[in-house]
Amino acid sequence: MAASQAPRPSTPAWLAPRAELQGFARYLSTVRERWWLVAGVTVLATIAAIIYVAVAPKVYEAETDVLVTPVVQGDASTDGLGLITESNDPTQVVTTAARLISTNNIAALAGRRLKLSDPPGGILDKMTVEPIAQSNLVAVRAEASTAAGAQELANAYARAAVDERTRILHEQLDTLIPRLQAQVAKLPAADQTGTGTLGERVADLQALRQGDDPTVRVAARAVTPTSPTSPKTKLSIVAGIVAGLILGLGAAFLAQTLDPRLRRESQLRDVFRLPILARVPDRRSVSQGGPVPPDAMPVDTSEAFRTLRATLAATLGEGSHSILVTSSATGEGKTTTALNLAHAFATAGYDTILIEADLRRPTIAKAIGARPVEGLGSVLIGQARLEDALFSVAEISPHLDFLLADGGGLVAIDRLSLPAAQELLRAAKGLADFVIIDSPPLTEVIDALALAQQVDAVLMVSRLGVSRLNRLTDLGELLAQGGITPAGVALLGTEHIVESAYYYAGRPQEPAPGPPEPVS
Repeated sequence: MAASQAPRPSTPAWLAPRAELQGFARYLSTVRERWWLVAGVTVLATIAAIIYVAVAPKVYEAETDVLVTPVVQGDASTDGLGLITESNDPTQVVTTAARLISTNNIAALAGRRLKLSDPPGGILDKMTVEPIAQSNLVAVRAEASTAAGAQELANAYARAAVDERTRILHEQLDTLIPRLQAQVAKLPAADQTGTGTLGERVADLQALRQGDDPTVRVAARAVTPTSPTSPKTKLSIVAGIVAGLILGLGAAFLAQTLDPRLRRESQLRDVFRLPILARVPDRRSVSQGGPVPPDAMPVDTSEAFRTLRATLAATLGEGSHSILVTSSATGEGKTTTALNLAHAFATAGYDTILIEADLRRPTIAKAIGARPVEGLGSVLIGQARLEDALFSVAEISPHLDFLLADGGGLVAIDRLSLPAAQELLRAAKGLADFVIIDSPPLTEVIDALALAQQVDAVLMVSRLGVSRLNRLTDLGELLAQGGITPAGVALLGTEHIVESAYYYAGRPQEPAPGPPEPVS
């Protein structure tokens, strides 16, 4: 099943992803993947709301209603006194009254009566004076740190508003009445009294002087509030939960945008229509220093590589076959997969050759504890024969031969794409049942693309939490452009399978590896 022989359609079926999730389903997928982030932000926001409710100063609010009764417009007895007069628009009358009783003078008067230390502006900040819709009432609301304080301030301010309006009216009357009385005294006695005379107006003004401003009066006094208006415990906590959910969802979508990593198997299936040939448990802690050799593999991980061997063998069928292992980027477990896959074939009795085609960053020699004298570079530039450059490590398997990267520089790298590489692959297949090629990540360097076009199968390796979806897409497009259809994907980083006696049954004991020795 040569990967290079299949005709390539304009958009290969294996690369064509399924229809992208839309609308609610897409959002739900992101939230399900990062539920912990949403939950964490929500919990923090809720805790912040609870702390706010506990430490925030309590604010009480009390309300006094002031009734506005405008005088008739054009009334000679009140004309020119600055009283609130009626209008065709009742709303305008109440709005005017609200502005007239929201002044620094009224605030200062209320403050003096309550012996407050706040300046008039500070008292006004605690007051809300606004008309009540569809009525002749003005609501005077006061805020304070205690319920009694709010009640006292609301009542004192409303009373101060009436008194201040009354004071202004009395000052005007005290000026106007004497002037009118002087005018009356100059009139004949017959003209000083009677309906409609100047004397009658003086009498009306004198009567008005005896009372408060007739246009404003306290209609309803404030009562002591039973609970604070702020903070509202239930509302604050609910607001914290809602805000946390919103922020958490925003954080989840932002994280998805900034860190588009492969998080679950379904995402991989959305990128490729390829079989997942094996699911390998996560062993990153073991592999932080490089590829993990077979003798360091836990039982469940070794079993996963045996599964990979079985699925590939079933796919390829009888005969000698070559398999190239690649990934979208470094750090995804490509070399570990190639090394352990080769070991799995060798332990099954197949003569196997592992070729390290990553000439730029070779790591297998250190992993297996070997120092080859000749390797791939020497073979490619004609300085050594393949048979002479191959070597085996008894502690790993007598059926597994290695052809590792050595010197040769850019000359050897360039020859990976020349007929020399094709001849190398043909010769290796003549010596072994399976030839496993550890390729560099093709999206980073194109060195081994020609080999990928010549092998019988290409195996892609990806790791949950490490592989990036955009890099996986780039790798798929690169292979498709080269006419290559991968055999499938080895998915690393899956959940750990508990090791049991079932895995150990019949497993041969492997000797501990000795110190590295030169290999010729």
